[in-house]
Amino acid sequence: SGIAVLTAALKKLMTIGCSVICTTHFLEIFSLKLLSDGQDSVKVLHMAVHISDSDDDESAVPLFKLEDGTAKSSAGVICAKMAGVHENVISRAREILGALKNGHQVKPIPANLNSNSVFQAPAKRALRHFLAKNSWTDESDAELEALQRDISLM
Repeated sequence: SGIAVLTAALKKLMTIGCSVICTTHFLEIFSLKLLSDGQDSVKVLHMAVHISDSDDDESAVPLFKLEDGTAKSSAGVICAKMAGVHENVISRAREILGALKNGHQVKPIPANLNSNSVFQAPAKRALRHFLAKNSWTDESDAELEALQRDISLM
């Protein structure tokens, strides 16, 4: 749904004559031809990233170079792994990407594994605490410290 919302917003902005710079990992906007480079004043650029070809070295190194065209990959799985995302999540992401690339249906997680096992009780508590507030902007120091305590226990 994020892809649809972003595409609709960009198309609306184009119809009213706005100039927009938009950054996104939604490469599908272009691969599905929802928007196309060179049409309706769209200019597609991407930041170059070196992704190792080695199976032993999964890293993405930004090259700080703006290039024409759509990126070949968002490097999302590599970035998630580099950021310390739990291996179960990385494995599931690879499984989903493989199915999508090969035109196969994405299989649901078996019920016995669908227990949010990557979210242990302390993480669930911190997440519930954070989501219980509409905004943390005006919260008291005590409330912020309580949230910080919950996060530190994860």
